Amino acid sequence: MNLQDLSVLLAAIEIAVKRGAFSVLEIGAVGESSTKLNDFLAEAKRQQDEAIAAAAAAETTDTPAETPAAE
Repeated sequence: MNLQDLSVLLAAIEIAVKRGAFSVLEIGAVGESSTKLNDFLAEAKRQQDEAIAAAAAAETTDTPAETPAAE
């Protein structure tokens, strides 16, 4: 299971809630779990974005600067 799968699961939960698939007694637990899943996905996205930015920064610093040609 990957982050995309979890995003699809969250969307399915949202659709089920909108369609009234859960009773009043169940909705609290469903909402709490959905909030936790949403927070997890947001944190994973933030970490992924940071890793991409760090890799891009490392790539630019690892590239040797051009040296001027000797005359």
